[in-house]
Amino acid sequence: MSPHSTRAALRLLGTPLRHLRSLSWAAAGTGTVVLTFGVAAWLALLGWFDPPYWVLVAWALAIGGALSGGVVAWRHRSALSDAALAQHLERQAPWRPGQLRALLERPAAGTSESLLAEADELEARSLVRDGATALRPMRRRLRYRAAGSGVLLGAGLLAFLTADPFDGSAAALWHPRAAWEATTAPVRIGLTQPVVNRGDSVEFLVEAVGRRRATLWTRAPGESWMPQRVALDSLGRGRVGSGPLFADVFARVVSGRRESDTVSVRVRLPAFLGALTLTARYPAYLGLHDEPLPVTGDTVLLPIGTRLEVRGEATAELDAVNWRAGSTSYPMDVEGGRFWGFLRPGTSGAYRLEVATASGAPLAGDTVVIPIRLVPDRAPEVAIPVPGRDTVAPLSLRLPLVIDVRDDYGLRTISLHLRRVSRFGLSDTLPVQPIPLTGSVTDRAILTHQLDLNGYGLLPGDTVRYFVEAVDNAPAAHVGRSREYLLRLPTMSEVRAAARAASEAVSSRLDSLAESSRKLERQTEDLSRERQRSGTEANGQGDETLSFEDAERAEAAAEAQRELLREVEALREAMEALRQSAQAAGLNDPEWQARLSEIRDQLDRALSPELRARLDELQRALQDLDADRTREALEDLAQAQQELLEAIERSRELFRRAALEGDMANLAEEASELAGDQERWIDQMAESDSASAAAWERQLADRADSLAAALEKLGQQLQAEAMQQALQDAAQQAAQAAAQMQQAADMAQAGDMSGARQQGQEGLQQLQPLGEQLQQQLDQLQQQWRQEVVAALDRGLAETARLLERQVLVEQSARSVVSPERQRAEQGAVEEGVEKLMERMRQLAGRNALVSPQIATALSAAKEHMRASREALSTAAVNEREAADRAGQGADALNAAAYLMLRSRGDVSGSGSGSGLTEAMERMSQLAQQQGQLSQQAGSLLPMIGQSGVQSELRRLGDGQRELAEELERLQAQGDVPQAGPLAAEARELARRLEAGRLDRETVRRQERLFRRLLDQGRTLQGQEEDQKQERKSRTPEAQDAALPPALRAQLPGSADRLRLPSWEELQRFSPEERRLVVEYFRRLTDAGTE
Repeated sequence: MSPHSTRAALRLLGTPLRHLRSLSWAAAGTGTVVLTFGVAAWLALLGWFDPPYWVLVAWALAIGGALSGGVVAWRHRSALSDAALAQHLERQAPWRPGQLRALLERPAAGTSESLLAEADELEARSLVRDGATALRPMRRRLRYRAAGSGVLLGAGLLAFLTADPFDGSAAALWHPRAAWEATTAPVRIGLTQPVVNRGDSVEFLVEAVGRRRATLWTRAPGESWMPQRVALDSLGRGRVGSGPLFADVFARVVSGRRESDTVSVRVRLPAFLGALTLTARYPAYLGLHDEPLPVTGDTVLLPIGTRLEVRGEATAELDAVNWRAGSTSYPMDVEGGRFWGFLRPGTSGAYRLEVATASGAPLAGDTVVIPIRLVPDRAPEVAIPVPGRDTVAPLSLRLPLVIDVRDDYGLRTISLHLRRVSRFGLSDTLPVQPIPLTGSVTDRAILTHQLDLNGYGLLPGDTVRYFVEAVDNAPAAHVGRSREYLLRLPTMSEVRAAARAASEAVSSRLDSLAESSRKLERQTEDLSRERQRSGTEANGQGDETLSFEDAERAEAAAEAQRELLREVEALREAMEALRQSAQAAGLNDPEWQARLSEIRDQLDRALSPELRARLDELQRALQDLDADRTREALEDLAQAQQELLEAIERSRELFRRAALEGDMANLAEEASELAGDQERWIDQMAESDSASAAAWERQLADRADSLAAALEKLGQQLQAEAMQQALQDAAQQAAQAAAQMQQAADMAQAGDMSGARQQGQEGLQQLQPLGEQLQQQLDQLQQQWRQEVVAALDRGLAETARLLERQVLVEQSARSVVSPERQRAEQGAVEEGVEKLMERMRQLAGRNALVSPQIATALSAAKEHMRASREALSTAAVNEREAADRAGQGADALNAAAYLMLRSRGDVSGSGSGSGLTEAMERMSQLAQQQGQLSQQAGSLLPMIGQSGVQSELRRLGDGQRELAEELERLQAQGDVPQAGPLAAEARELARRLEAGRLDRETVRRQERLFRRLLDQGRTLQGQEEDQKQERKSRTPEAQDAALPPALRAQLPGSADRLRLPSWEELQRFSPEERRLVVEYFRRLTDAGTE
């Protein structure tokens, strides 16, 4: 066939159409399949399809559609063949029917091939020319069909791709086999556990492959089935909780037409805990009783080492019981339904009781959980709140400590640990001081302890480090300790400066106290006078009632007096602290100590029980609103306040002198010590570097400058111009030394050691004589004071003699009264002179301890007798006898005062010191002899008690005993016989008993004991003042070295006044035991002389 044949032309025209038809059918088939899958995916995505067979349906529809399209396409495959196109064209002009198909058929026999070929070519050209036009309608239809197939394919692709076919529920579309298996798989139900405890729950495990939901049917025995919807996951699985179960349960699952087997859950009946007790057994050292503990869940606090005794019982037979805390288990003993044992908690936490029954049944009720918190035995906490910080040691080297120790259970021991660090850096440990615990073992102790450093050989500038250590009573003892405190010992320079400052403070307090006492005395006297006037006005008006205003004023005066007494007591304590401080500072001068003791004695007298008794009486009178008693109490209080004021004034004068003596002795010691330190600095310059040498020298220069300032201040306090000038010169000398020492320090700092040494030598030359000069000034000051006292006593004697002459004349004229007015005037003049003399003697007694206070007492008695004599002359009927007797008694009192003045003058002028220290010691022996005589006289009066005249003798003995007490008080006031204070108190108490007429064997025994104590005291006294500057050497004692008191020496064998032994008649008055004691007593006295 030629290429231009009709067949070729038809084929050429049909090829595009066939291609378009094939594309249309392919697109239609593919679109059908894709659209089917897309629609199925969307329906699954929207949840329209739940069973898995929808996958199978989708695949069946897709495959069916594809097969249907293929069959249709196969059936219409010849619609575009060459013959079908020729037939279609023959229907169109210009071809007649059969014109084109004839050329396609096999030619008949005998047909001309040439003509056939020409006709074939001719038709082919016509087809080429007109065929495309003739086939245009067909081509259009095919194009429409292809477009519809494309739309179908596009819709299918859009639906398929937007349905997310590869994820989610639509992904099952690609697993038809799984869908087939899911369609044919059975429905299953399972249980997490087939047997549960009562009240527990179980979970049903539902499996329905390919299903999204199922129905769970449950029922209890005897009940109907109850449905419950179960949502399944993508794998067709789900879990459903049953909730608390209290009876058996049956369950099955239904999904569609499929149904699972029926399962059952069996519920076990529980057991109950019938009883549970916990008893705490505490460690023995705690001292705590065993006690039950709660099991309700409250936190339990237990000391470490506590054992818990556990006892319990359950309603069912038990298999095992344990306490569990974390991973630790504590098993208990089990027998039947009972269990017991001991739990020793090792850690804090929740302890859970685990009970396992033999049948496996649970334990009903709340789980027993006991939160236990173990409290460890902590170490004691120790604090020292007082002083509570690093401080400087007091001058007495006694530091009061307040120690606060606490422990959670109990304390065993407390001790104070000391460590000394010298000023050179050397350290050593001091002995441990145990601090006793008061009472039984306690968990808290607040203790006071006095840290006494006097016996450790500490030097000025040393440092003591101390802390308190406490040990508790635990078996494994815990030790607690306080922080370590530093206690620095002041240098001697600081000690002396502190003593001077304390002296100034006490002096200021004495001035303030004297001023307050003076104001209070005037206030009380004014109140007393007002009450006297009110009482006089009320005598004619009946009983007087104390007004509220007057009572308030009197109460205010009494309260002010109490406050004054408290201030006096505080001042007395300050005086004692000053004495101890001065002693610690090295001020051991007997004069200084004697004056401080005298001041302390004056303050003791000011704080007399009589003053307190009068205050109490005033208080009672005010409470009763008794005007008369209030007036009398005010008068007595005014008199007592006058005595208090006199004691305070005397103490102030004594302290002024004592302060001057102490400051001067203090500065003398400081000057000597400063010179020694300066000399050591010069010697050690070669071994020291320039910086340390300069620093040391500057410290010494500062001390020298302070010494100069103190000397200048002391000079301003002295009244004698010569003494002032001497101290001013000493101050200038110390200032020059300070300047030279400062220059030496500057040169040492600059490295000029030779120049520094020269300047230091010049400063040393200024300082060396300064201490001796100050000591000489102190001796001159004491001598001047003694001379002043002697001169004052001489003037007092002259004045007393003059007044005595005038008083004798008054006595003589009173026996024959001629002019009472003139005699009264003369007696008043003498009385006024005695009053002025008495005031001067009181002031003089404050300057020297040897000036007897009895002088003022005698003058006061003389004044009272003169007043009584003057009053006897002032009456309308002059009582000449009374006036003369009283005037004579006044003269006798003046004679006694003159005798006491002569005695005091001899004591003062003959004493080696300003305070009469040596002479006071000699009198202790005389007092022992006087007490012995008083004891013998009292013993002789004991059998005559009840007879006439005995009371007067007892009063006479009481006066003698009181005089002895006053003499002892004077000796105690001098300070060198500190034991005289208790002896004086005992003598005064004996005097009160004798004056009250209370004489018995106990009183006599007390007198004898006092006599023996005086004898013992007399043996220890020294009869002369030691020279503090003379070198002392020890030697073997000899027989003549025994210093015996005169009272005892007079009673030894061989003396003129040999001790008289009591006779048998005298001894018969005593019992046999008392006679034995008396004989033994005198035997020992007589044997002392032969030894």
